[in-house]
Amino acid sequence: MKHSFVILGTFIMGITMANAASKIAVKNVTALSEKEQGIVQIAAFAANGNLEKLKTAIDNSLDAELTVNEAGEVFLQLYAYAGFPRSLNAQNTLSQVIKDREAKNKKTIFGVTPEKVPSENRYDIGRDQINKLFGYNATQSRPTDMGYAATTDVFLKEHLFSDIFQRNNLSPQERELATVSMLSALLTVNPQLKSHMRGAMLAGNSEAKMNDLVKVLNARVGKKEGKNAQKILAEVLKEQKEAAKTQPAQAEEAKAIPDAAKVSAFPVGQPNDAYAKYFIGKSYLARIIVDGLPMSNVTFEPGCRNNWHIHHAKKGGGQMLIAVGGRGWVQEWGKPAKELLPGEAYYIPAGVKHWHGAQKDSWFAHLAFEVPGEETSNEWLEPVTDKEYLKLK
Repeated sequence: MKHSFVILGTFIMGITMANAASKIAVKNVTALSEKEQGIVQIAAFAANGNLEKLKTAIDNSLDAELTVNEAGEVFLQLYAYAGFPRSLNAQNTLSQVIKDREAKNKKTIFGVTPEKVPSENRYDIGRDQINKLFGYNATQSRPTDMGYAATTDVFLKEHLFSDIFQRNNLSPQERELATVSMLSALLTVNPQLKSHMRGAMLAGNSEAKMNDLVKVLNARVGKKEGKNAQKILAEVLKEQKEAAKTQPAQAEEAKAIPDAAKVSAFPVGQPNDAYAKYFIGKSYLARIIVDGLPMSNVTFEPGCRNNWHIHHAKKGGGQMLIAVGGRGWVQEWGKPAKELLPGEAYYIPAGVKHWHGAQKDSWFAHLAFEVPGEETSNEWLEPVTDKEYLKLK
């Protein structure tokens, strides 16, 4: 009989532990860990302002070994998407849950203390983080214009994607899971939700994880939130499948760089599609140095040139060109064009309107880098007309 009680007690304990685990775990969710399911749930409740359910979700997530600092990091990030009031309410709710758990002698893991984030080059760090997350190829410098759009751009890059996103408490994959959950719960910000759905997957979250995120929202948060996430995820997956159909052709195009374009010892790179609207003709871009002093090799087909443009800077700045192959032109506003041949260098000071490109009968390649300066930015202007260009000899 004694053995029967032991067996029965063990059986009951097993049921109790299973029930405790199921408080955060969702049936048929296998790709998301319990910790990740916790992040999804607390992010959603914090964003939609349901503090009672948030309190329960935090408690259950801490049972699933989400740390206090990880939960707090979700709520810190929340302010960028749902505002300070909901962020502060969520942080206060977390504090109350910790006190309640201490009173009950429940195990609570506080986790890693945030490390100091970089204080210099914050705009560039944020820009590069956005490039990684969303598949962009932006190279712009910090704007000097203080209009609302430029200021928003600075806040986005320097604060959200540098000051916050570089903190070590959550991985990029976890941050994007939290962001997608927040935006899904807000219901009215689907353009941003779609961008972050893509970003979550580019950050390393699989399609299976994204489908599980929808299941967690449906089961634990609400049908409206789950339906909203499912709708946007379906759109993103459809777009990805359609894009995949064109990838083989794009890959072949990338391989089909003309032999004539290889006019220097530096790589030709890929078609310069990100800046195509600022060029007449086709150009190619290869990143030569990313860190330190970023430098690129730009290759122009015959007749290709970029628009008139200006490199602004409060102090220092400007652009340096070093010709490495073929024959090209550079011209400053109000001055005659200068021929550029391999081995020649040309410095364009900040604030000077200019353009550069290939001669009409020759490929041309140059290395280009921006001279360090304060409050630098680029301004693209009008194209160099055929009339202007064809008279060059």
